[in-house]
Amino acid sequence: MDFMQEAANEALLAMGNCSPNPPVGAIIVSKDNKIIGRGHTQRFRHNHAEIEAINSCNEDLKESTLFTTLEPCNLTLNTPPCTDQIIKSKIKHVVVGAKDINPKINGAGINELIKANIKTEMSKINKTINYSLEAYNHYVKTKTPFLTLKMAMSLDGKIATNTGDSKWISGKESRKLVHNYRSNTDAILTGINTVIEDNPTLNVRLKNNKKAYQPKKIIIDTKGKIPLDSNCLDSNCIIITSEMNEKTKNELIAKSVVIEKVPLNKAGRVDLTYLYGILLKHNLTNILIECGSTLSSELLRLKLIHKILMFISPKIIGGSEYVPFSNIGSDKMTDIVNMKNIEHTKVGEDILIKGWF
Repeated sequence: MDFMQEAANEALLAMGNCSPNPPVGAIIVSKDNKIIGRGHTQRFRHNHAEIEAINSCNEDLKESTLFTTLEPCNLTLNTPPCTDQIIKSKIKHVVVGAKDINPKINGAGINELIKANIKTEMSKINKTINYSLEAYNHYVKTKTPFLTLKMAMSLDGKIATNTGDSKWISGKESRKLVHNYRSNTDAILTGINTVIEDNPTLNVRLKNNKKAYQPKKIIIDTKGKIPLDSNCLDSNCIIITSEMNEKTKNELIAKSVVIEKVPLNKAGRVDLTYLYGILLKHNLTNILIECGSTLSSELLRLKLIHKILMFISPKIIGGSEYVPFSNIGSDKMTDIVNMKNIEHTKVGEDILIKGWF
């Protein structure tokens, strides 16, 4: 059994519920190679993965090995140092999936364990761990949230028919994968046009979903036009607006919706340069964007997007309307937006292209 992969799978269970802390998974293995404990990072200011794993054990840990996807912390911040508890538990061997790039840790946690005569080593690179730490590492480096844009388009580059119908461009396998991405994110961001046209719930709908929580829902609504019977309105919803009448505001507050007011930009829309600050105010560092071309164009123009997930379906819609980024365009190839580190995967009949900026 790949014990580090087991720990990585635990880390996935933490994604979407622990920001701004990193989503970490940990398992404890006995000397006869049996998993005797497991855990993952809990909500902010609650237990880290290593503590959860140790607390889950009912036996002596003296001859055991701890597999953890991220270097254990050695700091007292919102919780006591994980290294102290590991040392106290008499764990014999620690295998670490990735160093913590936080400059306050960055090797210090590993050194603390080595000083305590605990055999400590790094594992080989694990793709699941890299994925789980992507938003956290970005946040540590830039102090900004990590935004991923998800879109689905036809083979001829359309995101809807001439009448705006888009259900469904992508296949059922792609839609299921999107719900997995949703379950691993802190929040889903969309625009008011999508809410009015599609009335989405913006939640995770997966069979056998192991996560009890749902991502936050962020709605960009310049003029406060959101219908009060929208499916997305609940205590998990945050509306970013510039104008909203008192009646609508009071009814939304009665539904426990959070309202964030920001200035207009020169074009008379919500000034999205305030977006990062609002997200961080709510401890949201890993965001999935599902929106139409107006909002996606503005986010791309402002360079607020860090990653794109583009599902391409083998369908031809035709027409000249409803392209992914209709509000921006380049006159010269030297001015176009280039992505890097491109990956592509077949998902059912669709192709998923991933790219980073």
